[in-house]
Amino acid sequence: MSVISDPVIQKAVANIKQRSEKQRDIQKSLESFVDLGVIPQIATENNQIVYGRRGTGKTHLFNYLGAELSKTPQAKVVYIDCRTLGSSSQFSDFTLPIEHRCLALFKDILAEVHDALLERIIETPTQHANEVLDLLSRLEAAVMQPIVDRRIGSLSSKVQSGSEDLISLGLTGKPVEVSVNLGFQTKKSSATEKVINESVVYSDKVIFPAINNLLRAICEKADLLLFILLDEWSSLPIDIQPYLAEFIKRGFLPVNTVTVKIASLEYRSNFSIKTPLAGLLGLEVGADIATGMDLDDHYVFDRNKDRVTKAFADILYNHVRSEVPEDYLQSKYGITDSDKFVTTFFTNSTTSFQELARAAEGVARDLINIFTHAFFTSQRKEHSKIEKRTITEAAQQWFEQDKARELAPELSQALRRIVEEVIGKKKARSFMVPKELEGNELLQRLFDSRVLHLVMRGYADKDNPGVRYNIYTLDYGTYVSLLGTSKSPEGFEDKSVVDADFVVPFDDRRSIRRIILTSEVLHPGEQLLFTVEASPERLEQSHQSPDES
Repeated sequence: MSVISDPVIQKAVANIKQRSEKQRDIQKSLESFVDLGVIPQIATENNQIVYGRRGTGKTHLFNYLGAELSKTPQAKVVYIDCRTLGSSSQFSDFTLPIEHRCLALFKDILAEVHDALLERIIETPTQHANEVLDLLSRLEAAVMQPIVDRRIGSLSSKVQSGSEDLISLGLTGKPVEVSVNLGFQTKKSSATEKVINESVVYSDKVIFPAINNLLRAICEKADLLLFILLDEWSSLPIDIQPYLAEFIKRGFLPVNTVTVKIASLEYRSNFSIKTPLAGLLGLEVGADIATGMDLDDHYVFDRNKDRVTKAFADILYNHVRSEVPEDYLQSKYGITDSDKFVTTFFTNSTTSFQELARAAEGVARDLINIFTHAFFTSQRKEHSKIEKRTITEAAQQWFEQDKARELAPELSQALRRIVEEVIGKKKARSFMVPKELEGNELLQRLFDSRVLHLVMRGYADKDNPGVRYNIYTLDYGTYVSLLGTSKSPEGFEDKSVVDADFVVPFDDRRSIRRIILTSEVLHPGEQLLFTVEASPERLEQSHQSPDES
């Protein structure tokens, strides 16, 4: 029986979680993680941002990071998925000022921190446990209880007046004489009444010095290092992000026993904003918080195909192994590592699996999906192993059913124009973008949608001093769909360096240099790209790195 037809293996492949948060067994999540040298860079007490597009493994990384940090007895890790914030109705009430909407989110974060600290103290009490519990009660009050503000609205007085008439009659008599006395008296009275109009206003506020002092005292008494991991930051409304970042800066960063790490999409993050009165609000990247890394940079296939291929083989091997009974792969198929996994699952394993790694374009989620498609297509066709052609078909299917289908109309049109010009006319797959267009919204959205991929940043042009480019490549799915047509890419200019085993040849930067994307991408119907003639000297320079240039 081949691995493809094995029901146990089939179930294991079908059970691979495409999203890390779907994995309820934390141990399986930890066992399937593959580190390319990322953990040592972020398992520190520095405040950091981790960038990466959807599917690159940010959540998986934070889960593993949390487990690694928790190995230190002092450490307490609080993982917060920003998609779960916003319990207060103020968050979605657009009639309220943005500061109030943001405050509701920050209070949710503080509540999560409070609950995690309380759990830690109860589970592992210290000699100062009672003091810490008291401090936690005060922190809860500071977080949850509204501020009471009594305001005197007005002061008024009221005068009341009245009168009273008194009549008296007296009669005296003697034997000979009788006298009658008649008296009349009026009595007047007045009173002044003062009325004070007072209102009681309940408002949500955070007193940052109180929060700072309480957190500092709690960590000191409990001997704690608090790590706050904020995942899915870019799921927050873009207008709220700078204000929430400001609250985080004031609430957590002054406490040297508290570390904040944020996972986000680079082009959907807004950590600071300049205001006329308050100046810069939010987290200043580089000063308040560092950019720890961009996960996309670690999985660019064209930079180091062997390293990335090995990492992706480890990822698939770990995922399948975690879903089958213990030692099942070894006892039945002799699979003890990722190398034997590849040779057992793939025909002509070296080139076939490299093609899969290439098709994933550095995105672990795409790797898993294309592999799953290819596996079950092979099972349906009764193949004993996964063939290269099956991989390319699965990659094209994944592109059309997942990526292309989700594109907004304006993105689909822009992508079509780029494909027609770069692949159709230039017979290439990669192109250069001037650095000044790096922030172009349309380009960013195509990149976030994983239909464009960033190969290199800051590529230098010796013949144009001061001009730098980013190099992008079109998604593998856009490329393979044109194979066998009149627009089929030709590959390298220098045929001696072509690796014929690859369906999609590696781009030669000598051809990339001739294709430069301009701002006209925003204007359908206008010329999208222009050609730059390359001299032999420039062709030679194209093999240099940015530093060498």
